[in-house]
Amino acid sequence: MARKRGQHRFQQAFMKLVARVPWMRRKYSRWILRYMEKSREKGRALPAELQRLERQLTRIPPGKRAEVIETALVTGNQPETAQSRAVRRAMSRQQRQKSTGRGQRPGTMGGSRVIERR
Repeated sequence: MARKRGQHRFQQAFMKLVARVPWMRRKYSRWILRYMEKSREKGRALPAELQRLERQLTRIPPGKRAEVIETALVTGNQPETAQSRAVRRAMSRQQRQKSTGRGQRPGTMGGSRVIERR
C-alpha cells in the first residue's frame, strides 16, 4: 500500500513538472500521440483514460492534436474550479452515449424524461 501511494505521489510530481516546462510538455504530448498510434497499429488495448482521449481527439484535425494535448496538460495542472452539478451530469451523460451519438448505450439509465399526456 505504501508503495502505491509513493508511486502516485511520484506520478503527480512528474506531471506537475511536465506541465510547467514547455519543451517537456511538447515532448510528452507527441509521445502520447505516438503511443496511441502504435498501440492501434499493433491491436493493443489502451487504458481507459487514453481511450477516452483518443475518442475526443478523433474530432480534431491531426495537425492540431499535439497542441490540444499540450493545452490539456496546462489546464489540468491548474486548481480545478468548482463545477456546477448540471455540468458534471452533462459530462457523465455524454460519456454514456453510443459512439454514433444517438441514444444511450444498452444497460444505462435513460434519464428523467417527462412525457406529456393529452
